Amino acid sequence: MLPPFSFSDVPALRNNTRPLIGTVAPAVTSENFKSPRCLQKPAAKSFTHRLNIESRARCAATLKDGAADLEKGVISLSTGRPAAEYFPFLRLAMQLPKGPPFGTASCLSTSKTIGKYDLRDGSASFDLATCLNYGYSAGSEQLLRFVTEHVEVVHDPPYSDWQCSLTIGSTSALDAAYRMFCSRGDYILTEEFTYSGAIEAARPLGLRLAPVKMDEQGLSASDLDVVLSDWDPVERGAEKPFLLYVIPTGQNPTGATQSAQRRKEIYAVAERHDLYIIEDDPYYYIHFNGEQSPIVRPEQRSDGLPNERVAEFLSRLAPSYLSLDVSGRVLRLDSTSKMLAPGLRCSWMTGASDIISRFLYHHDLSIVSPSGLSQLAIHTLLDEVWGHEGFISWLDYLRTEYLQRRDVVQGACQDLLPKEICSWQVPDAGMFYWIRIDWRAHPAAKGTNESELEVFMAVEDCIYRTALKHGVMFCKGSAFRADNEQCRELFFRATFATATLQQLVEAIRRFRKALLEEFYNA
Repeated sequence: MLPPFSFSDVPALRNNTRPLIGTVAPAVTSENFKSPRCLQKPAAKSFTHRLNIESRARCAATLKDGAADLEKGVISLSTGRPAAEYFPFLRLAMQLPKGPPFGTASCLSTSKTIGKYDLRDGSASFDLATCLNYGYSAGSEQLLRFVTEHVEVVHDPPYSDWQCSLTIGSTSALDAAYRMFCSRGDYILTEEFTYSGAIEAARPLGLRLAPVKMDEQGLSASDLDVVLSDWDPVERGAEKPFLLYVIPTGQNPTGATQSAQRRKEIYAVAERHDLYIIEDDPYYYIHFNGEQSPIVRPEQRSDGLPNERVAEFLSRLAPSYLSLDVSGRVLRLDSTSKMLAPGLRCSWMTGASDIISRFLYHHDLSIVSPSGLSQLAIHTLLDEVWGHEGFISWLDYLRTEYLQRRDVVQGACQDLLPKEICSWQVPDAGMFYWIRIDWRAHPAAKGTNESELEVFMAVEDCIYRTALKHGVMFCKGSAFRADNEQCRELFFRATFATATLQQLVEAIRRFRKALLEEFYNA
């Protein structure tokens, strides 16, 4: 087996592989951009038997499938792509941070101007004439190349035939996955508290959620095994679920992060019960590893070479499910929303080729392709300005910024919140605090004839509205509960992603006032 692929190997790989095709919407795959080491690995198992009837019936769109035959020099009278001369955009200028250091006065910036015909002129690898036309369902070859290289270095999937595809965001990709794998009435396995978008995307499709208990490390492997082993199709009215949706790092909403051992245990349960895992991991790079601020910020480091700092950052990351996936039973969703900007609506997913191909068939007749302008902007920033090492430096910068924000909230909670009714776990990743409130100590919970669920929901709503009155908004924990009929503990979710450091402290102070008013009439 060849040594692991690294970012320093990228230039040589690009020089020794086929150059970019350079036409509009060429049919490309990750196979064009992977290292020879991938070919030495075994192939994935097939999970196409898990696809539903609709997905198995899909095939490539006829006109787009013909793009594979289009090469330079061929005159196409096939697809109805408008001529670039009719695009009323001539030039796009961007001012981008070069970094590191990021976020400081000493961070230099660079200007990039992309013209309409830069590709034709040989002055660039991407241009407006290309990005503004119809795109290929897997994304542009320029950005797909960068993403494939990144995935191979960071995750190194253990099988040979993995593929990447661009998406228009993880929520859209999750919705497509539901539509491809599930049929009305099916159950999906989730954490007992999970991303509200995952819940709300499932319900209109007639899908039901089978919650799995959580602890301080997130999803419980032992409870997952119990849920599956004890599943009674007659009692539940459906066959045993096979689709597991999980947020392993900085879990939304609880902030829990699965240890490497926990991930291995959950994957072992998935192997035993033949599950297919959707790994939604937008907070993967915002992992604090038990650190507290202040720490040595990336721009203050003077020791070691840049590639050594990159290796240090990568070594601190938890193993992804994709990196553990010897069978090809994981679909990993990565998101630029937390890494770059949510308005880009351009992210990527990685999985076995036979599953990714089905997503592309779905893309052909739904999203078509991500925004060409977003792909151009991301490619210019990541590939032309930063490169792989610069991108990792940016992720390290984000991690230290969110660490500082987390610790500001932790200090404010510790100093201000009434601990006789409030408790919380300090998150080791992500951007959320999950605050437990002892709702049974609320005056409305005493001496009432209403059901426990009714009282619970009333108390939660009272706290929420009183907090609003005091000028602070938190998310109700019930919005994230996979089974709302099982409300036993009351939580509020607070994010430290948006407000300033001063506002974060003031927000906790206002929440304290709301709690004192609700519980003590103070």
